[in-house]
Amino acid sequence: MKKVQKIALFMFASLLVSFASFAQEKEDDSYNPWSVRAIRKDDQMFKKSLWFRMDLRTKQNYPFFAQQNEITALLVNAVKSGTIRPFLSDSLETRMSLEQFMENLKIPTEGEEDEFDKFEDNDEVWKDDKSTKTTTQVDEYFPRQLYIIEIKEDLIFDKRRSRMYEDLQAISIIIPGEQTKAGVDRVLGSFSYKELVEKVFKNNPKAIWFNTQNSAEHRNLEDAFTLHLWHGTLVKYENPQNGMMVDMYNGGRAALMAAEQAVFKLLEYEATLWEY
Repeated sequence: MKKVQKIALFMFASLLVSFASFAQEKEDDSYNPWSVRAIRKDDQMFKKSLWFRMDLRTKQNYPFFAQQNEITALLVNAVKSGTIRPFLSDSLETRMSLEQFMENLKIPTEGEEDEFDKFEDNDEVWKDDKSTKTTTQVDEYFPRQLYIIEIKEDLIFDKRRSRMYEDLQAISIIIPGEQTKAGVDRVLGSFSYKELVEKVFKNNPKAIWFNTQNSAEHRNLEDAFTLHLWHGTLVKYENPQNGMMVDMYNGGRAALMAAEQAVFKLLEYEATLWEY
């Protein structure tokens, strides 16, 4: 009889553990795992994904691109050191290998083999460490050549707190078209913003937003993104065709005006949400 009771108790305990695990898994599914400050999905009354193109050479964005403190250099070095792994796209579904990232970082040059052939019979040149380092540096894009960043964020209205949140999801480094042989933009790699905050930005003295007005008040990059100290042009918003603004409005001035109007409509939506 005691043996039967022990078996029954064991089965009951197993059921409790299984139920607790299921409940925990269900609870985790109600939040976005890529959000720094996740909002429960049942509390999201409104949500729209937005993509912004951030030119680091502009005046407002230049604090992210200060000499020796470029955000692009920070991210590239973090990948090389193994601190973080990039993704193939900002959907954050498939990781990119280090080999593929390094291949993307390599500058495609014509006649590269001819340059190496010049030193084929000259052993003295290859013994020079400086020559080897120079060849490696020229072979990769410099951080200041990578001046375009694409930001994906979710605009969410939290009905529990009655306010709109900008939930940043991913940051992608874009190789500008003028730096590529084909003349079109290429994605070097995409990064989870949450992973960047936890592994690269936090407590890192090199993750600096440069304060041009007061050098005693430089900010961490996490603070800079949270305070929305950056400026970007809307290049895409969530739509059934998954189309870019430039394609939907035939490019040029029309696409730029449509992007500005879309941003203003979202601001108006937030401002008048509780009017009635």
